[in-house]
Amino acid sequence: MTGPHATGAGDVPAGAFADVLTEALRTGSGGVLTWLNHYSALQALQAGVPLDQFDYLGLDGIFLARIVRAEVTRTSADLLLPVVLERTDGLRVALIGSTTETLAVVARKIEAEYGHQVVLMCDGYSGLPEAASVRRQLQEARVDLAVVALGAPRQDFYALELRSPGTLVTTCGGWLDQFAGGDYYPRWAYPLRLNWLVRLCREPARLWRRYSVDALRAVRATQELTDYVTGLGGRALQAAESGRSSASDDLAA
Repeated sequence: MTGPHATGAGDVPAGAFADVLTEALRTGSGGVLTWLNHYSALQALQAGVPLDQFDYLGLDGIFLARIVRAEVTRTSADLLLPVVLERTDGLRVALIGSTTETLAVVARKIEAEYGHQVVLMCDGYSGLPEAASVRRQLQEARVDLAVVALGAPRQDFYALELRSPGTLVTTCGGWLDQFAGGDYYPRWAYPLRLNWLVRLCREPARLWRRYSVDALRAVRATQELTDYVTGLGGRALQAAESGRSSASDDLAA
């Protein structure tokens, strides 16, 4: 498929991960994916998110990768999901989180620009159903891709509870809001690795602490984060690079 967002693997810094996710959708192998940056990693660590239960783990931040000394490519939902949507055909998609208005905009764009069908939407603010209920709806609607935007660490726990055979469940942070609003990042932000600066300039009141106080906290917690991300989450991190999922293998064993 080609379209307004067509991007070749060579143009995508995390092309290998995009290949992994595309193959998971094409084969129906499913799995659960999340991303971490230094801020969400601290939250996940404190909340006890079981990283070893994820099939794929991406690092959405060069800063975190350097802290934990992980030799992986920086990836993120805003970078990869448009590519994955472009490379696949006829997906049945579920959108979970954000507001009803935002979900409607995202659904229209996914259907118009990529040709997929959004078959389920759940508002993340007003009356979000229990995960077990949504999981049943995913199965009944035969969802291929479920995108969860509930904020960390809530979305991590929720995504794990949505695990369903044949469905790729992924957290996405603020991607739904960004996608609904158009081009959030200018084209120069990715090659220059200045996404963080763009976000800080756009949302200073919300993010100044993340890139100052919380960054210092992450440095002080280097060993704990290293054990957590590359230790507990090591197999899921490697799976994002190699394509072999980890948690699903354990469940099948």
